[in-house]
Amino acid sequence: LPSSSSSSTMHTVWVRLNAVVFFSLSVLLTLALLASFTSHPSILGSNGNPSSPLSPSIKTLKLNSLRSLRPHGSVDRALFSLDVTADFNPAFHWNVKQLFVFICAEFSTPSNPLNQVVLWDKIIEAKDVDKVIDEKNSIIKYSLISQGTDLRGVEVELKMYWDTMPITSTMSMGVGDVVGKF
Repeated sequence: LPSSSSSSTMHTVWVRLNAVVFFSLSVLLTLALLASFTSHPSILGSNGNPSSPLSPSIKTLKLNSLRSLRPHGSVDRALFSLDVTADFNPAFHWNVKQLFVFICAEFSTPSNPLNQVVLWDKIIEAKDVDKVIDEKNSIIKYSLISQGTDLRGVEVELKMYWDTMPITSTMSMGVGDVVGKF
């Protein structure tokens, strides 16, 4: 005969369900953290590019032709076309969902030591078969506009940047070493 002082009641279904759900979430979090650590370049290797691991190969980034440079209200506005050739295959591994690639014009003026203007962008997804950008005489998507009328006679550098958007882990940003100037 059971004694009346010992409690032989079972936990309710809700308590058991709570324990199972939160244990499963803890296991899922642990697996996600382990997966994010395995996407570090020291674990993945050089991906065929030992001098710059997991970086794309940018071959061409230059001004093709200046279409117009004229005052637009109280600002200067430039419209031109670019030649861009880059292979983004080395930047992809199992943990990369997509890359946001953009070309930025950088120049300095007397009022602002560093001006950066995004001129062109493209999203490259992991499911895309062709991860190569090969554009000739491509007109920029966004005009190069200065805050004043001081864009004429200024040296402008074109740089390619990319944001790596992983499936799990933190986002990172890269910048290309090929610079176009005009």
